[in-house]
Amino acid sequence: MPKLRRILDCFLSETDGWALIQGDPVEIVHDYDNLHDQEVVAFVVALLAYGRVASIKQKARALINLWESPPAEAVDSGDAAERSQNFVYRFQRGDDFPALLKAMAVVRQRHGSLAHAFASVLDETEPDYAAAMERFVLELQSEMPNPLSYGQRFLLPRTLATKGSAKRLCLFLRWMIRGGDMTTDKTAQRDLGTWQKLVPHTFEPSKLIIPLDTHIARIARYIGLTERATTGLTTAQEITESLRRIHPTDPLKYDMALCHLGISGSCPKERDFEKCAGCPIRQACRLGKTPPTWNSWARKKS
Repeated sequence: MPKLRRILDCFLSETDGWALIQGDPVEIVHDYDNLHDQEVVAFVVALLAYGRVASIKQKARALINLWESPPAEAVDSGDAAERSQNFVYRFQRGDDFPALLKAMAVVRQRHGSLAHAFASVLDETEPDYAAAMERFVLELQSEMPNPLSYGQRFLLPRTLATKGSAKRLCLFLRWMIRGGDMTTDKTAQRDLGTWQKLVPHTFEPSKLIIPLDTHIARIARYIGLTERATTGLTTAQEITESLRRIHPTDPLKYDMALCHLGISGSCPKERDFEKCAGCPIRQACRLGKTPPTWNSWARKKS
């Protein structure tokens, strides 16, 4: 693990953090300075974060622009729900988003913020936030019409009941709990740490679970963070635990950079001389058996 940490730390230090933000849905959240706007926008953007990044950003901005006022104000007043009646995105139709926005308004009014709502369901004895995520989702679902539509269940998956990885909810928590403001050169913090400011001394980055998508699952197998081929909650927890052994207080430190290594196509599904030769984490990769000609070929290319 010390060797892997050195490789990952070097990889992260050479990564353009601002470029990662610009190529990620979190860029939209960085457009807002108000903490309540940040958590509302982050929740909406994270729940829409399935599919191509460009489509996610386009649809998320289109939804938020419908509200015509600051996001938190629009949600809390009910205007956001009213103005989102015709919003459609892949699995979401009809009242899917208006119902969610109304539930957000109720929960925010009850607790003061989504951050306080999540804080209210924490159990300090639990090793990670999996169970708290389930309780948080159940509270939101309880404020939505029953039975939930398929689109609504997809937006708000129950982590423990379905054993799914709840990638988008984990992504939301990463944005809200990890990090802080970007440094002046815009290379450091990809996440915002909004909840650390709304409810200080409450949340622990060490208890976050990695937002597991196909890119992270594949790369995690390549570098020995898991042997599992599935993409459920157990795999997400296993990968996170491996990362926790590398960085106990901040296991998701490398998540965004690793994920975009896959999204960009730089990390192939099969060994590729051209792509693999310049890979920043090649020394840790176990992608198949190294071809006999690899070393001589790589030396010629370097």
